[in-house]
Parts: sequence; C-alpha cells; structure tokens
Amino acid sequence: MRPDGLAALGQFAASLDATRLPAPVIDKAKSCLLYGLAVGVAGMASRQAAQAATAIDRVAAGGATCFYDDRATLPALAAFANGALFHARVQDDAHPAGHAGVVVLPAALAVAEARNASGTDLIAALVAGYEVALRIGRDHAADASARGFRTTPIYGVFGAAAAASRLEGLDEVAMTNALGLAANMAGGLREFAETGSEDFPFHAGSAASNGISAMKLAASGANASTSALDGPAGFYRAYGAEGRRYGRDLAHDLGHHFEIMVVTYKPYPICQFHRGVVRGAASLARQAGSASLASLRVRMHPFEADFFGVRFAGPFASFPQTFMSVPFCAALAWARGTASYAGLIDFAAGDVRALVPRIAVIAEPGRERYAPALEARLDDGRILAWEERERAGAYDLTWRAARDMTEQLMVEVGLPPSHGATLIAAVSQIDDAASVAPLADAMRAAGRAARAAAD
Repeated sequence: MRPDGLAALGQFAASLDATRLPAPVIDKAKSCLLYGLAVGVAGMASRQAAQAATAIDRVAAGGATCFYDDRATLPALAAFANGALFHARVQDDAHPAGHAGVVVLPAALAVAEARNASGTDLIAALVAGYEVALRIGRDHAADASARGFRTTPIYGVFGAAAAASRLEGLDEVAMTNALGLAANMAGGLREFAETGSEDFPFHAGSAASNGISAMKLAASGANASTSALDGPAGFYRAYGAEGRRYGRDLAHDLGHHFEIMVVTYKPYPICQFHRGVVRGAASLARQAGSASLASLRVRMHPFEADFFGVRFAGPFASFPQTFMSVPFCAALAWARGTASYAGLIDFAAGDVRALVPRIAVIAEPGRERYAPALEARLDDGRILAWEERERAGAYDLTWRAARDMTEQLMVEVGLPPSHGATLIAAVSQIDDAASVAPLADAMRAAGRAARAAAD
C-alpha cells in the first residue's frame, strides 16, 4: 500500500518511469516543454530577464546554461535566471494551482543539462515535478492566494525539488526529504499586483533555484519532517485558512490520474482569468463594426473579479498593472482586436485609455470559474453579449496548441520560422534522445536570435 501525504509523493516521484507513462501524458509533458521554451524565447527582451542574468555569480562555472546570455553556470544559478526569463511575459502554462512550468522546467532543464541526462529522464522529471506541485496545491490554492501568497512559487518549489531529485536519482527516502526541505523554502507574495512592481518573475526563479538546493541537501543526507506538509505546524496550516484540512486526497489515484493533463495555456501575456475577457471583447468589437462602445460589463466568478489587481483602472505605468487589469485588457482587445505584449506595455495609448472608464467588473455569485460573460452597450443603442462556454477547456495545452503558439511567438519577436521549427523538432524527438544537449542547443540558438532582433 502506498503511504499517505508527502511520503506518497516522494515514493511516486522517485520511482516514476517515463517508459511506463501513458502516451497522452508524455505528449502533454512535451507540449508543456515546447510551450515553456517558446515563451522563454519571447521573453528575451524583458528587463527582469536581464536583471536575473546579471545578478547570478559570474565566476561560478558549471554545466547548465543561463539562456539569456548563453553562460555556462551552476544548475541552481541557471534555474534562477531561466525561471525569471520564462515568467517575465507571464504567458505561462496554467492550472488552478498556479503556473508550474515556469518553476519546474528551469529546474529540470538545468539539472538535466548538467548531468547530460537522456530525454526520457527529462520527461520523467517533468511529469514528477508537475504532479507533485499541482497535487499539493489543487485544494489549497484559493486560500493561499487569499492570504497574499503566490501559488506559482509556493507549490512550484515542491515541483522543482521533485524534478531535480528524479534527475539526480534520489531514492524515495531522500526524495521525501527533498520535498520536506522544499516546504521550508516556499515563498512569494501577490503585493506586486497591488503596487505594479515588477518583482514577480523572480518568484519563479527563486523557487526553481530553491528546489535544486533542496535536492542537493537531501542528496547530502539532510532530512526534513515527513509531516512538513500537513503537520500541525506544517506548510498547509501556515499558508492556508485556519481550521481547514487540505491534501486529504493527495495520493488518491496517484500514477493513474495526472494533474498535468489539466494544464492550459495563454494565447495572450495576461492573467489566466482574463483569457475569455480578451476573446469576448475582441469578438464583440468585431460585431459592433463602426459603432462606438458606450459601456462594457464583465461578469466573473467572485474569486476572479475580486482578485488582486483585477479591477485596477489606472493610471497605468507598469506591465503588472495592465496584465492583471480587466478594464485594461478588455479595452486593449476592443481597440486592437487582441492583447499583445506590445499593447500591454503601451501605457500611453489614447484609444485604450479612453475605453478603460467604460468597463465595469461585476462579481457574480454562482458563475463558474474561467467563464466570464460580457455585455456591451453601443452608442447606436444595440446591446451585444458574449459568454465563455468552454471554460478552461478552450485553452487546453495540446501539442498542436504548443506548436502553433511557438510559431506565433517566433513571428512576434521577429524570428524566421526556422528557429521555431528547430525548437519544435528538438522537443518532438526528446523522448528518443540520448541527451538533452540538442534541445539546449536549439534553445540557445533561438535565444541568441531573439536578443539580436530586440537590439
């Protein structure tokens, strides 16, 4: 019988064999990998990616790549810089428990590259990392968020530790210790959404680096409480709501039901709550034709409508203020037909700013999550309506979606199609690759081209 709690996750992650995974799970892991790398390439022009690369020790030599500047460095340092790079556009893969990919992928890639691991081992590490992070967070995330914690780093650090430990070949006891140590390293606050500060990408980098540190400690013989997750003074109580019990189904169907299969993507670099808002506003604007918008009411699940930064209506001076703001995202989509990164950092855009005051966010009890409904009143008297019918399923991160987004993002940053094709080919063949080196080479080449295009 499988143990409960943290020990169950440790046993699962340590013993995970990619050759025994269902084909859809392998395809999903490859889709997450491709999508995460492509978003990383598209983030090369961000200030935070440059800051993270500058901050890491330039003397430390190692076998992992800091993709921002192609420097070979220690895995923990590469994971920090690459986590910030992958998260800088906030166009991450998504799950109700956060954005696991921007933490798990950098940690796994750094350790895999340093160890010259096989592609099969990388896939096993990714699935282990996603499953651990998302199972820990799936019934806890809403309460942790309400307290001001960011789900991406506080659960991602567990995923990073699991992925790194799987690549290091730790047994189930050491793996469980790594996860317990990771519980002591979780952190990251949502205050950036209230103030518009730009510290959010470093949350992913720190969590990825801390996960590797937890693995290194466990590999050296360090231990941690097996009840670090659910004990009376454990992670769940510290980060959750008083009197609530979490993780009761943590090990249920473990190895048969995979949380990674629920992971979605973002067509736009915005909060995942706003995907339908942008699609709906763009659709209504097309229906409106030459008529002007008098008002737009956006009805959302109360958790989403009242979330940090969602109702912010300006003035806008930073990317976090715009990507978290429904009024700005909806105004941008109405005016431009989409929500591009360039549009989200165009804080002085008169056509967008003029629409923001006309947009209201309504918390609607009983409305489902990820299912916004929009009602537009036009100056010619017409009323138009749009509602997200497919919920999060409209954004399922399939291989086709990952491939299409890779091609789209390469065009957006001014790269020829060949870079996207090389990246797609490297990931598609990863489960047959003897080494992750070709994948790292493809990422380095695309990153160099993206930096050159941005100069």
